[in-house]
Amino acid sequence: MYQSLHKHATTVTNPSRNICYTADNSLGDDVGAFGDRVRARRVQLGLTQDQVAKLVSVSRVAITKWENGTTQPEGENLFSLSKALNCDIEWLLYGKTDHKQITEPMSLYATTARRVPLISWVRAGEWTDTCQAATLADCSDWVSTTASVSRSAFALTVRGDSMQRADGQSIPDGAKIIVEPQFDPDHIAGKVVVAMLDGGNEATVKELMIDGPNRYLVPWNARYNPIPINGNCRIVGIVKQVVIDLCL
Repeated sequence: MYQSLHKHATTVTNPSRNICYTADNSLGDDVGAFGDRVRARRVQLGLTQDQVAKLVSVSRVAITKWENGTTQPEGENLFSLSKALNCDIEWLLYGKTDHKQITEPMSLYATTARRVPLISWVRAGEWTDTCQAATLADCSDWVSTTASVSRSAFALTVRGDSMQRADGQSIPDGAKIIVEPQFDPDHIAGKVVVAMLDGGNEATVKELMIDGPNRYLVPWNARYNPIPINGNCRIVGIVKQVVIDLCL
Protein backbone atom coordinates (compact mmCIF):
# COMPACT_ATOMS: atom_id res chain seq x y z
CA MET A 1 0.00 0.00 0.00
CA TYR A 2 1.26 3.44 -0.86
CA GLN A 3 0.24 6.77 0.61
CA SER A 4 0.40 10.12 -1.13
CA LEU A 5 -0.07 13.00 1.29
CA HIS A 6 -1.96 16.14 0.29
CA LYS A 7 -2.81 19.27 2.21
CA HIS A 8 -6.43 18.39 2.88
CA ALA A 9 -6.74 14.68 2.21
CA THR A 10 -4.85 11.44 2.23
CA THR A 11 -5.22 9.05 -0.67
CA VAL A 12 -4.37 5.40 -0.12
CA THR A 13 -3.81 3.45 -3.31
CA ASN A 14 -3.73 -0.29 -3.77
CA PRO A 15 -1.39 -0.69 -6.77
CA SER A 16 -2.57 -4.22 -7.63
CA ARG A 17 -6.19 -3.11 -8.10
CA ASN A 18 -5.86 0.62 -8.68
CA ILE A 19 -8.46 1.45 -6.02
CA CYS A 20 -8.26 4.79 -4.22
CA TYR A 21 -9.74 5.94 -0.92
CA THR A 22 -9.64 9.51 0.32
CA ALA A 23 -9.12 10.49 3.94
CA ASP A 24 -12.87 10.72 4.49
CA ASN A 25 -13.15 7.08 3.36
CA SER A 26 -15.01 7.95 0.16
CA LEU A 27 -14.09 6.22 -3.08
CA GLY A 28 -11.85 8.13 -5.41
CA ASP A 29 -12.47 8.50 -9.13
CA ASP A 30 -9.70 6.04 -9.97
CA VAL A 31 -11.62 2.88 -9.17
CA GLY A 32 -10.96 0.25 -11.83
CA ALA A 33 -13.08 -2.61 -13.19
CA PHE A 34 -16.57 -3.67 -12.15
CA GLY A 35 -15.36 -6.26 -9.64
CA ASP A 36 -12.95 -3.77 -8.10
CA ARG A 37 -15.76 -1.27 -7.59
CA VAL A 38 -17.95 -3.92 -5.96
CA ARG A 39 -15.18 -4.93 -3.56
CA ALA A 40 -14.18 -1.33 -2.84
CA ARG A 41 -17.73 -0.28 -2.00
CA ARG A 42 -18.32 -3.41 0.11
CA VAL A 43 -15.13 -2.81 2.10
CA GLN A 44 -15.97 0.87 2.46
CA LEU A 45 -19.32 -0.05 4.03
CA GLY A 46 -17.73 -2.63 6.31
CA LEU A 47 -19.73 -5.52 4.84
CA THR A 48 -18.53 -9.09 4.40
CA GLN A 49 -19.16 -11.09 1.26
CA ASP A 50 -21.63 -13.22 3.23
CA GLN A 51 -23.60 -10.13 4.27
CA VAL A 52 -23.78 -8.79 0.72
CA ALA A 53 -24.80 -12.23 -0.54
CA LYS A 54 -27.66 -12.27 1.96
CA LEU A 55 -28.84 -8.83 0.86
CA VAL A 56 -28.73 -9.75 -2.83
CA SER A 57 -30.13 -13.29 -2.27
CA VAL A 58 -27.22 -15.03 -3.95
CA SER A 59 -24.41 -17.26 -2.69
CA ARG A 60 -21.14 -15.96 -1.29
CA VAL A 61 -19.41 -17.72 -4.19
CA ALA A 62 -21.36 -15.50 -6.59
CA ILE A 63 -20.09 -12.39 -4.80
CA THR A 64 -16.54 -13.72 -4.99
CA LYS A 65 -16.88 -14.29 -8.74
CA TRP A 66 -18.27 -10.80 -9.25
CA GLU A 67 -15.40 -9.26 -7.32
CA ASN A 68 -12.65 -11.22 -9.07
CA GLY A 69 -14.17 -10.60 -12.50
CA THR A 70 -15.09 -14.20 -13.32
CA THR A 71 -18.74 -13.26 -13.86
CA GLN A 72 -20.85 -10.12 -13.72
CA PRO A 73 -24.45 -9.77 -12.49
CA GLU A 74 -27.24 -8.49 -14.68
CA GLY A 75 -30.93 -7.75 -14.46
CA GLU A 76 -32.43 -8.18 -11.00
CA ASN A 77 -29.12 -9.25 -9.45
CA LEU A 78 -27.44 -6.06 -10.67
CA PHE A 79 -30.31 -3.95 -9.34
CA SER A 80 -30.23 -5.74 -5.96
CA LEU A 81 -26.45 -5.37 -5.74
CA SER A 82 -26.66 -1.63 -6.30
CA LYS A 83 -29.28 -1.41 -3.53
CA ALA A 84 -27.22 -3.54 -1.14
CA LEU A 85 -24.17 -1.35 -1.73
CA ASN A 86 -26.26 1.83 -1.91
CA CYS A 87 -24.64 3.03 -5.08
CA ASP A 88 -25.68 3.86 -8.61
CA ILE A 89 -25.85 1.07 -11.21
CA GLU A 90 -24.06 3.33 -13.69
CA TRP A 91 -21.17 3.70 -11.27
CA LEU A 92 -20.94 -0.05 -10.74
CA LEU A 93 -20.92 -0.69 -14.48
CA TYR A 94 -18.83 2.20 -15.77
CA GLY A 95 -17.36 4.02 -12.78
CA LYS A 96 -18.92 7.33 -13.80
CA THR A 97 -21.80 8.98 -11.98
CA ASP A 98 -22.61 11.93 -9.80
CA HIS A 99 -24.05 9.62 -7.14
CA LYS A 100 -21.46 6.94 -6.54
CA GLN A 101 -21.68 7.10 -2.75
CA ILE A 102 -24.50 6.98 -0.24
CA THR A 103 -23.58 7.14 3.43
CA GLU A 104 -25.29 4.09 4.94
CA PRO A 105 -25.58 0.52 3.66
CA MET A 106 -28.88 -1.32 3.46
CA SER A 107 -29.91 -2.81 6.78
CA LEU A 108 -29.41 -6.54 7.04
CA TYR A 109 -32.47 -6.80 9.22
CA ALA A 110 -34.93 -4.49 7.47
CA THR A 111 -37.56 -5.87 5.15
CA THR A 112 -36.05 -5.17 1.75
CA ALA A 113 -37.92 -4.87 -1.48
CA ARG A 114 -36.95 -6.64 -4.66
CA ARG A 115 -38.18 -6.19 -8.20
CA VAL A 116 -40.05 -8.66 -10.39
CA PRO A 117 -40.86 -8.26 -14.08
CA LEU A 118 -44.32 -7.00 -15.02
CA ILE A 119 -45.53 -9.24 -17.84
CA SER A 120 -48.67 -9.63 -19.94
CA TRP A 121 -51.46 -12.09 -19.23
CA VAL A 122 -50.64 -13.88 -22.47
CA ARG A 123 -47.04 -14.34 -21.40
CA ALA A 124 -48.21 -15.46 -17.95
CA GLY A 125 -50.01 -18.38 -19.59
CA GLU A 126 -46.65 -19.53 -20.97
CA TRP A 127 -44.72 -19.00 -17.72
CA THR A 128 -43.27 -21.95 -15.80
CA ASP A 129 -41.45 -22.31 -12.50
CA THR A 130 -38.20 -22.78 -14.44
CA CYS A 131 -38.43 -19.40 -16.16
CA GLN A 132 -35.52 -17.20 -15.22
CA ALA A 133 -36.21 -13.63 -14.22
CA ALA A 134 -36.18 -11.24 -17.15
CA THR A 135 -33.20 -8.96 -17.52
CA LEU A 136 -33.25 -5.19 -17.60
CA ALA A 137 -32.64 -5.40 -21.33
CA ASP A 138 -35.77 -7.40 -22.20
CA CYS A 139 -38.27 -6.04 -19.66
CA SER A 140 -39.06 -2.36 -19.42
CA ASP A 141 -41.55 -2.56 -16.53
CA TRP A 142 -40.79 -3.83 -13.03
CA VAL A 143 -42.73 -3.94 -9.77
CA SER A 144 -41.19 -3.77 -6.30
CA THR A 145 -42.36 -6.31 -3.74
CA THR A 146 -41.57 -7.15 -0.13
CA ALA A 147 -43.05 -10.64 -0.50
CA SER A 148 -40.77 -13.64 -0.13
CA VAL A 149 -40.64 -14.96 -3.68
CA SER A 150 -38.27 -16.89 -5.94
CA ARG A 151 -36.34 -15.44 -8.86
CA SER A 152 -38.95 -16.81 -11.26
CA ALA A 153 -41.73 -14.66 -9.72
CA PHE A 154 -43.49 -12.07 -11.84
CA ALA A 155 -46.17 -9.39 -11.66
CA LEU A 156 -49.44 -8.85 -13.52
CA THR A 157 -51.81 -5.92 -13.82
CA VAL A 158 -55.35 -6.98 -12.88
CA ARG A 159 -58.01 -6.28 -15.49
CA GLY A 160 -61.71 -6.23 -14.72
CA ASP A 161 -63.69 -6.55 -11.49
CA SER A 162 -64.13 -10.31 -11.12
CA MET A 163 -61.99 -10.28 -7.95
CA GLN A 164 -63.59 -7.19 -6.45
CA ARG A 165 -66.06 -7.67 -3.61
CA ALA A 166 -68.72 -5.21 -2.54
CA ASP A 167 -67.04 -5.20 0.87
CA GLY A 168 -64.04 -6.87 2.43
CA GLN A 169 -60.80 -7.93 0.78
CA SER A 170 -60.63 -7.23 -2.93
CA ILE A 171 -58.22 -7.24 -5.84
CA PRO A 172 -59.44 -4.27 -7.87
CA ASP A 173 -59.00 -3.45 -11.51
CA GLY A 174 -55.56 -1.94 -12.08
CA ALA A 175 -53.91 -3.52 -9.03
CA LYS A 176 -50.58 -5.31 -9.46
CA ILE A 177 -50.37 -8.89 -8.22
CA ILE A 178 -47.10 -10.62 -7.37
CA VAL A 179 -47.17 -14.24 -8.55
CA GLU A 180 -44.98 -17.10 -7.32
CA PRO A 181 -44.76 -19.99 -9.82
CA GLN A 182 -42.90 -22.24 -7.37
CA PHE A 183 -45.44 -23.78 -4.98
CA ASP A 184 -46.56 -27.01 -3.36
CA PRO A 185 -49.52 -28.32 -5.42
CA ASP A 186 -50.85 -30.17 -2.37
CA HIS A 187 -51.31 -26.94 -0.41
CA ILE A 188 -53.02 -24.51 -2.76
CA ALA A 189 -56.67 -24.98 -1.80
CA GLY A 190 -58.16 -21.63 -0.82
CA LYS A 191 -55.28 -19.73 -2.41
CA VAL A 192 -55.67 -17.02 -5.02
CA VAL A 193 -54.03 -18.40 -8.12
CA VAL A 194 -53.18 -17.47 -11.66
CA ALA A 195 -54.47 -20.24 -13.92
CA MET A 196 -54.45 -21.11 -17.60
CA LEU A 197 -57.50 -22.88 -19.00
CA ASP A 198 -57.13 -25.22 -21.94
CA GLY A 199 -58.03 -23.48 -25.17
CA GLY A 200 -57.51 -20.03 -23.71
CA ASN A 201 -54.92 -17.57 -24.91
CA GLU A 202 -54.23 -15.85 -21.61
CA ALA A 203 -54.25 -16.57 -17.89
CA THR A 204 -56.84 -15.58 -15.30
CA VAL A 205 -56.75 -14.87 -11.56
CA LYS A 206 -59.26 -16.56 -9.25
CA GLU A 207 -59.47 -18.30 -5.87
CA LEU A 208 -58.97 -22.06 -6.08
CA MET A 209 -61.66 -23.94 -4.14
CA ILE A 210 -61.63 -27.71 -3.66
CA ASP A 211 -64.80 -29.55 -2.61
CA GLY A 212 -64.08 -33.27 -2.46
CA PRO A 213 -63.31 -34.39 -6.00
CA ASN A 214 -64.51 -31.09 -7.45
CA ARG A 215 -62.36 -28.06 -8.11
CA TYR A 216 -63.41 -24.56 -9.01
CA LEU A 217 -61.86 -21.24 -9.91
CA VAL A 218 -63.99 -18.86 -7.90
CA PRO A 219 -64.28 -15.11 -8.56
CA TRP A 220 -64.83 -12.89 -5.52
CA ASN A 221 -67.40 -10.79 -7.33
CA ALA A 222 -70.81 -12.47 -6.87
CA ARG A 223 -71.87 -11.33 -10.36
CA TYR A 224 -69.51 -13.93 -11.88
CA ASN A 225 -69.95 -17.70 -11.81
CA PRO A 226 -67.37 -20.19 -10.52
CA ILE A 227 -65.46 -22.06 -13.23
CA PRO A 228 -65.37 -25.88 -12.78
CA ILE A 229 -61.98 -27.40 -13.55
CA ASN A 230 -61.28 -31.08 -14.07
CA GLY A 231 -57.84 -31.43 -15.57
CA ASN A 232 -58.51 -28.71 -18.16
CA CYS A 233 -56.50 -26.14 -16.22
CA ARG A 234 -52.87 -25.48 -15.35
CA ILE A 235 -52.05 -23.50 -12.22
CA VAL A 236 -49.33 -21.03 -13.23
CA GLY A 237 -48.67 -19.67 -9.75
CA ILE A 238 -50.09 -18.41 -6.48
CA VAL A 239 -50.64 -14.74 -5.67
CA LYS A 240 -48.29 -13.66 -2.87
CA GLN A 241 -49.04 -9.95 -2.71
CA VAL A 242 -51.37 -7.30 -4.09
CA VAL A 243 -49.90 -3.87 -4.81
CA ILE A 244 -52.40 -1.04 -5.12
CA ASP A 245 -51.57 2.54 -6.07
CA LEU A 246 -53.81 4.97 -4.21
CA CYS A 247 -54.87 7.93 -6.33
CA LEU A 248 -56.09 10.89 -4.29
